[in-house]
Amino acid sequence: MNDDRAANRKKIDRMKQLYDWAHEQWKTLPLPEAIEAVYERRRGASGDDRYTLTLELGTLLLLAGRKAEAERMIDEMIAALPNDVRFPISKASLYLYDMDDPEKALDAIDAALHRAHQTGFFRREALGVKARILLKLGRGQQLTRTLEEIMALEMKHDIPDVGRERDFVDRAPPGMIADDVLARYNAFRPKRDDD
Repeated sequence: MNDDRAANRKKIDRMKQLYDWAHEQWKTLPLPEAIEAVYERRRGASGDDRYTLTLELGTLLLLAGRKAEAERMIDEMIAALPNDVRFPISKASLYLYDMDDPEKALDAIDAALHRAHQTGFFRREALGVKARILLKLGRGQQLTRTLEEIMALEMKHDIPDVGRERDFVDRAPPGMIADDVLARYNAFRPKRDDD
């Protein structure tokens, strides 16, 4: 087990190195040059490095307004990695935040959730994105059911996911979420001063 933890730590450290490198390109170079630098490094990368650099490149492309290019790259990764959850979540976020198309975002997050439930990875994160999409669409009953799903999840040690979130609850208008579910969610993830 210690070997697995050491390998995971090494993987996380490497991902952080690549993230820091890509962020440095963005801070120090004009955006088109930073994109080209990350593209170039991604061309020669494989495995986890390619994965991380693709995520970072997607962020830079969106900053540059190159949404269609970011979407194509995400679609390529979804096709290449049939068990991956992060790229389908990225696609849902792209539609929700960058393309302002919450209906397409809902389809994308449902595909992400299918993968999340199959693999066990990022289930809470995917459900949180779904909650944000349903909030945007004004679908209170579905949002209420999604909050119940979030609370019912049994988290597994050493399986990656996000912590308990509540921004979608805080932004929901009064009455959108069933009162009993809202009360249980407030106990599940209390509001803190830093929220």
